[in-house]
Amino acid sequence: MFFNCPMYLKLDHARGMVRNSNNVKGMNMLARVFRLAAVAAVVIGLAGVQPAQATPFSVSANTPDGPVAATADFTVSNGQIQIVLTNDLTPSQIISAGQTLSDVKFTLSNAPGNVNSASATGTEATINGSGGIASSTPGASIPRWVGAGPAPPGGQGTFTITGNTILLQTIGGGQPSELILPSGTSFPNANASITGGQFNPFVVGPLTITLALSGVTASTTVSDVFLSFGTGPDVEIPTNPVPEPSTLVMATMGLLGFAGYRMRRRHAM
Repeated sequence: MFFNCPMYLKLDHARGMVRNSNNVKGMNMLARVFRLAAVAAVVIGLAGVQPAQATPFSVSANTPDGPVAATADFTVSNGQIQIVLTNDLTPSQIISAGQTLSDVKFTLSNAPGNVNSASATGTEATINGSGGIASSTPGASIPRWVGAGPAPPGGQGTFTITGNTILLQTIGGGQPSELILPSGTSFPNANASITGGQFNPFVVGPLTITLALSGVTASTTVSDVFLSFGTGPDVEIPTNPVPEPSTLVMATMGLLGFAGYRMRRRHAM
């Protein structure tokens, strides 16, 4: 019969292979379109959303009172700046109050606007004569760091805005206190400036400062960050921004990885 002709069977088989090949190509093209659409949606979403920007600044130096090291981590969002101050020394490195973190100064890319609220919290601790922690209160309010401490001799602290520059310090307006020590349970090498009680209470571990400022937006940037150590006269040291990959850079790396994957698959076929 004609329908059993080997020539016809070969032709029909060839046509089937072409149809299957076209179907596979069509499905691959459709899948590619969906993938590109998904990637485009992610990129557009990243471009359209303005998340809080986190920027850490750090410093490490040697001073007449010994080594100092600290980090100021800024998170900027609409209407708010949050600053986490950390003394990066180890407890055994602490010898003098001159190594405690006592103020931060920074400049914004635009006018801060009005101050709607200001607060600071951390672990407040009293250091005894042997360098141990006699008592501590986690999550305590630390008002001196926002200029709201008790009147002298208690010490009000300092909070000023000059142009776009903000200064926050625990010294000023009375006897210093609330100086920031590193996290720890004792400071075995501390001298009388720590153990003598004149600067109690201290802040042990990170201090979180939250400023509600009407002029701040998610695109506001922070620069010219200075950290100071010790009591008056304190030592002011400029910081360096800590390199940190942005969300857009990470997204670009993801796209490059996806492109590389597609090329490998294409060469493997």
